[in-house]
Amino acid sequence: MDFTSQFWIYLILIGTVLSLLFVVVLAYRNQHTGSAANETTGHVWDEDLTEYDNPLPAWWLYLLYLTVIFGAVYLVLYPGMLPNGGFLNWTQLGQYEAEISEANQAYAETMEAYGQSTPSELAKNPQAMKTAARLFSQNCALCHGSDARGAPGIPNLRDDDWIYDSSPDAILTTILDGRYGVMPGWEAVLGGREASEDVANYVLQLSGEVVNVDSAKRGEAKYKTICAACHGIDGKGNPLLGGMNLTDRIWVHGGSFEQIVDVISNGVTSQMPAHRNILGKTKSKLLAGYVLSISD
Repeated sequence: MDFTSQFWIYLILIGTVLSLLFVVVLAYRNQHTGSAANETTGHVWDEDLTEYDNPLPAWWLYLLYLTVIFGAVYLVLYPGMLPNGGFLNWTQLGQYEAEISEANQAYAETMEAYGQSTPSELAKNPQAMKTAARLFSQNCALCHGSDARGAPGIPNLRDDDWIYDSSPDAILTTILDGRYGVMPGWEAVLGGREASEDVANYVLQLSGEVVNVDSAKRGEAKYKTICAACHGIDGKGNPLLGGMNLTDRIWVHGGSFEQIVDVISNGVTSQMPAHRNILGKTKSKLLAGYVLSISD
């Protein structure tokens, strides 16, 4: 049975109403069927601590009745007794939309001013960056981390390494329209795992690592034939294609020999979602300014 069907709504409603009635009946019986004054229940602790069977205090019972009345009124006014939203027609979505509308009106002038600024100008505006930091926390931190230092497979936004260029326009385009990166698996084309290891040695050599020289030399020829088209003949990358710089010792997918071999052999796929329809251009500008402000 579908959990959102009317059956569950009415089952919970009936259980709630019966619970309120039970509380009232229980309190009423206690008030009118109590024992005579100073009559005990027969329970005694520590020789002289006796439990008396007295009715509950009147003030306590009246407070309980008021609580029950409050609960009943709340059920009628809000979506408790009436699943369509109660007499006030209140819904979570309606309240959310009203708060968003109110916030948009309150900050319309400020956001309009931000919209007229460039990401570079916003990056120098402390007040704008406070807003941008909150936007980052809400929309970007899940992938890039609360400190924006990324994770395996997700770029670090605090260094000076950029896959798609570091210009404000390029960063804004990335946020607005997203990016989709594909590194194909080359093991079969290269001629097997050993050939992938040769290319990995050459790639590590490009970044200044100590490698197997003979293996790197074999990998150089394969690199220049297959890999240079995207990463450049010098390994410094191609921002237009999203080809990463292989010479700066910054590795998005891991920089160990085994990890590099795995990427060359099997390839990787990565995606930065588009946020144009989620945030709009002004908020995306704020985020672009924030990324510029925190990068080294």
